[in-house]
Order: sequence, then C-alpha cells, then structure tokens
Amino acid sequence: MEKIIRIEDLGFDYGEGWVFHKLNLEIEQGDFVAVIGANGAGKSTLLKMLAHVTQPTQGDIYYYGVPVEKFDNWEKIGYVPQNPARQQRDFPISVREVIALGLLNKTSLLHRPNQADRQRLEELLKYFDLQELQHRKIGELSGGQQQRVFLARAMVKQPEILLLDEPATGVDTAAKISLYAMLKRINREQGVTVVMVSHDLDLAADAARNALCLDHGICFWGEVHAALKHHHRHGYFYR
Repeated sequence: MEKIIRIEDLGFDYGEGWVFHKLNLEIEQGDFVAVIGANGAGKSTLLKMLAHVTQPTQGDIYYYGVPVEKFDNWEKIGYVPQNPARQQRDFPISVREVIALGLLNKTSLLHRPNQADRQRLEELLKYFDLQELQHRKIGELSGGQQQRVFLARAMVKQPEILLLDEPATGVDTAAKISLYAMLKRINREQGVTVVMVSHDLDLAADAARNALCLDHGICFWGEVHAALKHHHRHGYFYR
C-alpha cells in the first residue's frame, strides 16, 4: 500500500525541553492508527502538526510525498480537534448548519450550497443517523450526538485522511462504542485513513489496525492487539 503520510525527524519543544524528538514514521493508505500514551507525551501536538495548525520545531511531515508547508489539497484531510463543541455550545447554530460549515474553504467563505452540496448534506445526515436531529441546536445534543455531528462535518468533502483528537472525550461507554464502530465503518467501507488520539485503547482496538505509543518519542509502533498485550503486561502506556 502507498505510504501517504511520512514523518521524518519530527520534534517539538515548547521551550522547556523536547515534547518528543526525532520522530520517524510512515502510515499506509487505508490504515487506522490509534495514537496512545501518557498525558503530556505529545499526542495532541502531533495531531495539530499533521493538521498544519502547529509548526514543528524540527523535522518534516509529508502528505503524498509533498512537504506539509507546500501541500495545498487540504480537502483530502478531515480534522476533528479536541472538544470542538465547546466553542459552539451557546451559539445558535443547528446540526445541519454545523455540518454545512465543512463546505467552506479559505477561498470561498461566502460559498452558497448548490444542489450537489445539498445532496451531500442529506447523505451525511442519513449516514450518521442525524436526520431527526438536523434542526436541533448543537448545544442541545448529548456528547455522543455532538461528536457524530463534527465527524459528519469533517467528512463533507470526502477526505482520504481523517485526523481525530480524542473524539470520545466526555461521552459515555455506549456512545464510545458506537463512535468507534462508526469510525471503523468509515475506514473499512470508504477506505479513509484514520489517525486518532485515544485514551481508550481497549475500546479502540476493535476499530484500529495499528497503535502508536508516544512517550517523548515512540515507545511502541505496531499491530494494535500486540499493543494491547504489551500494555496489559507492562502497564506503562498511561503512567
């Protein structure tokens, strides 16, 4: 399979020492990677660098062989940051409107949905089981429902890569299981490559293929069930 994400000698320093240093990694098309590790190990920082929100202190990221700073096909990348509903909880915006925001880009902030856009919105509302919630305000929904909305927004332009920063934070176990099942479906049925930060390795293992453990560098990289056995045996991933 094609290596669509390549990380070379990546490092980040807040000014108080390296969060991680000389990170090297390649991710294949169609993979599903669970990024795990202790708090402060750099999981969210790595996701932000992949989303080109945060700049690395050193090293390079490549998408499809193109350096991230020169990569201009961002419609191929869907990104769901940590706690996206926090900023919109009190904003009077409906589920349908939140998803439609995914249609905007830097060159068309006043884009008006056309027929194809409206059809895509209907497809997503059905796919993520949001049809009956589409006119509800985003702040009225449960945590699990909100995460489905923001996942739908990230999928509007049919990305090939999906970056998720702790998507199951603040939701109950049943909602987590449902969310991971949905992500597995997106990965398997649509071939979308998923890179997901998670604290729920046991739950995420059913969906993910590989696990990346960060602890100021890579402390594990490989098949997710091997990561589970390693964690249960040594128990240091989240120490």
